[in-house]
This record gives sequence, structure tokens and C-alpha cells, in this order.
Amino acid sequence: MNEVSFSRTVKSITLGSWKLDPKRQVLTDGDIEKELEPLLFRIISYLILNSDTIITRQNLVEDVWCQKYVDDNAINRAMSELRKTLKSENQKGMIVKTHYRKGYSLAIEPFVEYHQTESTENTKLNPAVSTEIKAKAITAEPPHRRKKTSWVLGALFSTLAVSISVALLSQNNDPDNVPVNAIEKQVQETVLSWVNGRYTRPNISPNKNFVAFSIIQKNSQNYSLVVKTLQTGHEKRLAEDGTNYFPIGWSADSNKVFYRAINGEQCEVWLINASFDGTNQYLFDCSLQGFTGAGVSDGRLIYSKSGYRDRDELAALASRDISTGQEYQITSPNLNSYGDRFLTYLPDLEVIIFERHHYQGSELYMTDLDGGNQVKLYDTDNRIWSLSYEKKHNALIWFDNVENILFTYSLDKKKVISAAKLPNTVKYASNQPLSHDELLAVTYPFLQDVYTLSPQGGELHPLINSEFDDIHAADFEDSVIFLRQQGGLRSIYRKSPDGQYEALALPASNYESIHYSAQRQELLVRYNNKLETYDAKTLELSDSISVDGTIVSAEYLEEDNIGYSVVDAKTLRGKAFMHSLDSDKSIALPIERPLWFGQLNSQFYASLSSHDEVSLYDINTGEKADRIELSKAKYKHSITAGNGALYHSDGETVFRINFGEQQPKQEIYKVDSSSFVIDRIRFSQKTNALYLDIIEVVENQLVKADITAPL
Repeated sequence: MNEVSFSRTVKSITLGSWKLDPKRQVLTDGDIEKELEPLLFRIISYLILNSDTIITRQNLVEDVWCQKYVDDNAINRAMSELRKTLKSENQKGMIVKTHYRKGYSLAIEPFVEYHQTESTENTKLNPAVSTEIKAKAITAEPPHRRKKTSWVLGALFSTLAVSISVALLSQNNDPDNVPVNAIEKQVQETVLSWVNGRYTRPNISPNKNFVAFSIIQKNSQNYSLVVKTLQTGHEKRLAEDGTNYFPIGWSADSNKVFYRAINGEQCEVWLINASFDGTNQYLFDCSLQGFTGAGVSDGRLIYSKSGYRDRDELAALASRDISTGQEYQITSPNLNSYGDRFLTYLPDLEVIIFERHHYQGSELYMTDLDGGNQVKLYDTDNRIWSLSYEKKHNALIWFDNVENILFTYSLDKKKVISAAKLPNTVKYASNQPLSHDELLAVTYPFLQDVYTLSPQGGELHPLINSEFDDIHAADFEDSVIFLRQQGGLRSIYRKSPDGQYEALALPASNYESIHYSAQRQELLVRYNNKLETYDAKTLELSDSISVDGTIVSAEYLEEDNIGYSVVDAKTLRGKAFMHSLDSDKSIALPIERPLWFGQLNSQFYASLSSHDEVSLYDINTGEKADRIELSKAKYKHSITAGNGALYHSDGETVFRINFGEQQPKQEIYKVDSSSFVIDRIRFSQKTNALYLDIIEVVENQLVKADITAPL
């Protein structure tokens, strides 16, 4: 299991006097060498990979023994044997610590050494907080989060995530994964369904004769489940007032469809014949969050199950016996990832293909039905949302909707063998390939605009409203600046007081956010792995801060400082930094697992953690002064501070947070979740208003795209 194994780039891990060779599963302290038996190797590896966490006995049962139950005596014996193994003349101190009635953790900090292809230096898996570091060389640790969605927001999120995902920059060191040259192709579209409405989640049967999808028709309030015969165009529909139906996947013989029925907060998994001529079979209750899977044999369903390690979006693959209801976990994703997402089952090969997603990209995996023999096939910067198998070429095919490229991966050659680049005018959301030159997709169904909202509530008012995707508005002198998506890049635009839009004289790039300091008359631009500041008058570059990892937030703080949070896919926590623009130095702050932090007032910093907790930290002492745990997000959490107040959005509702009060969260606005999603919120010091990035869902089409050579 990947949870208890290391990347092949890891050369060794140092624990006190011991050095662990993960490839040979051998410990050495310079004088003696010990070969670890498999169980002990898995336990010590698990403790190292989760070295910032107390590991419970249940964690060991699920992720090391990979069973539903293990006798306590067996765990006691294994931990006792591991402790004996880790003692020597050179290492007499304790390595594994017992936490009474809680579990186990490492008592010392592990260091990892990589092969030359990645780094020649020793790197801490969990760096200690330093008092001062250079801004040009920062390492940190990644959190992971997202939350459950209501039925409509869940449907929107599934398609939204596919549509507006941003490429995370990472270095690919595998020579087999060197990208092939993408060949530009043309697209000829055929509309497959003429019903007016919003389409989502097309799911092609293994024999590619049928497609299941969901549609919410015009003037309707609920999604219907449709199964369409691709050769004849004939459709069967499952619909009921008050209930929303979404396909999960197909049985291996293409005769049955697994689907979810969602009514309010109730979610159930059902099974029905593809012809809709039989009785629906209830299987089990499910979570509201995104759900993918397929039947792999008579009476068995493999699917992505969220809530792994009590984290809503962290998912693992599970195998369920439909007749008995017995279930067991077959993958164990690292805690520094979003988890595993089922993509497809290949009946001819009896293997499962799944995606493991993390902050700096995704990994494509193959495993058998029991989760054994896991093989990583491919690394990619962008998400792999769906995937099909082309038996004739023994190849996997997926569409990268960030780069607009259709990839073909040969299982025989273990590499990408072709890449078809579609025109930038083509914009698809949910999709599934039929072959290396055919794609089934829904056209892009979203508009992104910026609205203003009074902190006291009231009505939304449009601030930036155009045919483009516009986000991240910020005050700028006498006007407003924002990011506009154009193709695969973003440009910085200004809206003048007379309502005209004009681009600033900075090139289009992979901008993540923009900020403006009126005090310094300066722009702050955030990328994935660096921050840049520009003189607002001349737009000349003033400063650049590069980091090792992904910057997930950045804000101006008082007194000429910038606060930012960084995560790193190789470690397990995020870190917060304060950068002085005067001294050009950064210091790490003792803020726990930050995804965002900002200055609430002269006394406190406020932060949003990867554990979905909002906390206050005393600026002078660094101590945590207060905290509140957030309820489940309907889309995702967003936080902003302004005028001494803190505001939070869960994707559907905007709240004011008041620490110390009996009810710390006060609702001030709620959007219509059938049509809108709140993506981000920010505070305008100039207007004392909230700026909301709003995603609106509009009608779209289900199309078949034939990919042809250019004229």
C-alpha cells in the first residue's frame, strides 16, 4: 500500500543513529545491519510518513494490517518487537513513543535523503519551525481539505472541479513520463441530446454502447438519470420530484447502472438494469460528496469512499459485497494527498485504475481487485477526472481539460504514446473518451463574475460582469483590478471608474491571486511557487520570493509585511511565513496547518487550517488564543478579514465570525444553491464591502467530439 511505502526518489531515512534503506528494507547504524521483516518495515514506514501525527491502533489495523480487526495482543507484540529492533549500542534513546490511550508516534524527527535526480541534500520530512530563514529557499508541508456538498452543490462541484482546475507546477523526473509532442487537431461536435438544461457526469458503459448522465431540465428543480443508447439515440429516464439522481458507474457486463439518489441530506446507492425494465435495488447509504465506482464482478462494487482518517475529502478505494454489505478498504492514500479516486475497471485485465491527487499534481495508479500489486503509471500536473480503455491498443485515454490535450497511454510501453491538442476555443467540463479520436463531453456550463455584498447582508450587486471568467477583485487606486481567464492563462485587468475594462501592461501568466497595498502603492502577485511585488505606477518588478512547495495564500499585513502559507507534497503540514519587505527576510510563524492567514487587528492573526478550524493567534506571543471548528463546507471554505472582523463562506452561505460569543457564527447571506456557488470572499478596505467570486451555472449541451487532423 502506498501509505506505508516511499517514493522511489527516496534513498534513505535517518532516525537517530539508524539509517533505513527503504528499497532493501534494511536498518544500519554504521556497525550493525538489520533486515526488517515485512510487518515491522510497514509499521516503521507508516510512522515515518505520518511523523507529525499520533497513530491510533485503528490506524494500524486499517492501514498496516489492512484488516477490519486485529487482536490487541498482536499489535502489542509487533510494537514491542519493533522497539527491540530499534535499540543498539549506538541508539539507546527511544524512537517509538506511546501516548497513553491514544496511540504511537515517533519520538525523534526523521530526515530523508533523496537520490541525485531529486536532491543531493538531506531534507527534513517535518522541518522544525525556524526563527529566521531566507525568503529564497523555503520548505514547508501540505495540508489537505475539502468538504461535503449538498446535492446541488455536490453536482456543481463535481463538474466545477473538472472545469476550473488549475495546473499545479511540479517537476517530473521520470524519463518514461517525458511528454510527447502534442499534435494540434480540429474538433467536429455533434449534439447528442436536444433537451434544454444542465448536463453533468457522462459515464460510458464498458462496451461503449451506452452513456449514463444527469440532467436538470429547464424550469426543473431536480436532476434526472438518463441512459442513452449511443447507436440509436434512444433514451431511458429516471426522475422523481424532490430527488436527484447521479450515475456512479456500470457493472462489468454493461447491463446495470449504479447510481445515487439524493433527497435533502439523505444519500443512497441503488442499482438498476440499463434498460430500466427491472426493479431498483437499494444497496446502502452514502455520503453527499463526490462518488465514483463500478461493479467489478457479480455482487461486488469498488468505489471511492470519502472520510478516510476522518477527513471529508480524503478518499480511499473500498470493495463492497452487495449481498452481505461487507466492506473492506483496498487502498491507503498518504495523508498529504486528497486521496484516491476510482477511474475505471478493466475486466479483461482484472485491474483497477485510479488517481491519487495531491497539491502538486496527480498520479495514475493500477492495482488488482484486492489493492495489491499497486503500480504507479504516470505523473501529471493536472487532474485526471475520467479515463477509458481502448482494448485494441491496450491503452488508457484521458482528456486534460486544463491543457486541452487528449492523451493516449500505452500499458505495454508504460508511457504516453500520443497527445492530441484541441483548439483553445473548445471548452469542456465533465468528459469521457470513447477512443483516441472521440470524446464524449458536456460543454462548459459556468460563468464566473465578482459581486459585492455589504457586511451587514442585503443584496448582491455585480462588480465585474462579463462574458469571461473574472475572479479575485482587489481595490486599486481609484478603481478595481481583477484576474481574467483567457485560454490556459490569466491576465490582470483594471475596471476604471467609468466601467471600462483594460488590461494592465503585465503579460498573461499563471497568476493565482493579486493584492494591492495603498500604503506602499504596490501590487502583490501570487503564483504557485513564488510571490512578486510591482510598483503600482510603473509596473516594474520590486521583489520576488521563491519557495519550494505551493503557495496557497498571501496577504499584506500591517507594517510593510506579507503573510503567506506554503505546502509541500513531500511533507505533512503547511507552514505560515511573514516576509519583511524592508529586510527581504522571512520568518516562520507557529500557526498550525495554515491554508490561509491574515491580520484580524493589531493583537491577533486569524487562520484557516487544513483541519477546517479557524483560530486566533496572539501576534506578540504566538500562542493560540481561541478557535472554532467549522461545519461541513457545501463547496469549500473561504476566509477574509477586514475592519477587525472575520468573514467565512462555505460555498453557499456567508457568515460573520465573532470569537467569544455564545454563537460565534452569524449568517449574513445565502445564495440560491441550485444556480450559484461562492468560490472565494475578500474584504475591500476602501468600500468596506465583501467581494465575492460567484460561479453561476448555466445551460449547456452533451456533445460527441470527433477529433480530426488540422486542415
